[in-house]
Amino acid sequence: MKSRIAALLLASCVGTLTATAQNAAAPAGSKAGISSVAPPAHPCTEAQVRELLRLTHAIDIAHDAMKESLHSSRVTSAPYFTPGFWDDMEAAVLKIDFVPLAVPAYQKYLSEEDMAAAIDFYKTPAGRRILDSQPFVASAVSDAARQAGEQAGIEVGKKHADEIQRLMQQQQRPAQSSQPSIQVPSLSK
Repeated sequence: MKSRIAALLLASCVGTLTATAQNAAAPAGSKAGISSVAPPAHPCTEAQVRELLRLTHAIDIAHDAMKESLHSSRVTSAPYFTPGFWDDMEAAVLKIDFVPLAVPAYQKYLSEEDMAAAIDFYKTPAGRRILDSQPFVASAVSDAARQAGEQAGIEVGKKHADEIQRLMQQQQRPAQSSQPSIQVPSLSK
């Protein structure tokens, strides 16, 4: 029973933990990771942003993430969202040009010099190795974080199991007593 309660607790917390982890690196006083870095005197160019996004495969990664998100939404959506709706939604999302969306953000925080150095680095063997290993690193970190979260959920669930079980039983009692009693006739003679 205690492990079932821990599993239920963990399942209910996963969304919150994911959202919290995404914002954990945000500097104090910033919004969702947007820092208070002073704008550069000579912002990077659109061509530099395009080159960085090409080198880092950022557009492909963004499209893959959006497809994954759409798939999750499709699986859990109400039945009136038809397969045709989801097919059209995916096609529309994959047509989004991310470069014009990204350019102002990069220009707000990175100079031409910053971007040139980043592009030069990602063209080196070390830069390519970092880019090539990122999916594997991200997967390993995600797996480790999931396991740590599960363990934390189990430990907290065990700590509060008696309290949770008591409250669950209290909640079930009124529901059971408010239902009318139905007499089922016996089939044996």
